[in-house]
Amino acid sequence: MSKIIKLYNTLHWFAYGGDSEVNIDSRRFEFYGDLYDSLEAGDTDLAPYADSYHGDTYYEKLISTKITCEKINNAIFGVAECEVSDDWADDDTAQLKEYLSGQYSDGWGEGFEQHEIASYEEDDEFWDDEDEEYYYDSATYYVYVSFWQHNGFRIMTEDELKAYFVK
Repeated sequence: MSKIIKLYNTLHWFAYGGDSEVNIDSRRFEFYGDLYDSLEAGDTDLAPYADSYHGDTYYEKLISTKITCEKINNAIFGVAECEVSDDWADDDTAQLKEYLSGQYSDGWGEGFEQHEIASYEEDDEFWDDEDEEYYYDSATYYVYVSFWQHNGFRIMTEDELKAYFVK
């Protein structure tokens, strides 16, 4: 027998256009479907790569993972839907959170964040003092999502996620 547990994590949204990086967190809902589709199209089962670290045993009970995303309370979270054995314990969850954090920062997540999930065009307007007129140019921006961040990264159980919104 098995059961499903979910672990939620914060995401960082950004876009590159020309030589600049743009924070697009306020526009993230515009690209939610693109993120969802990118995750569905990829291999997000990280269970085969889990192994013992300092005597951890969670990996023996981890059957599979599916990395996806969900809209919750006006935010978008990364979600690890994990199929685990029925004898899963809280200690196993703590070890799994550490494993997923490592995968998001250095393993699977590092590769994922290097592939654009969408692109968009934006018109830029600039004033030329010498000619005393406005010029218009169009720029293409490429959208990326990181499952890990240096500041503010959180990975949470469903109960921890509820508490996250109560604060």
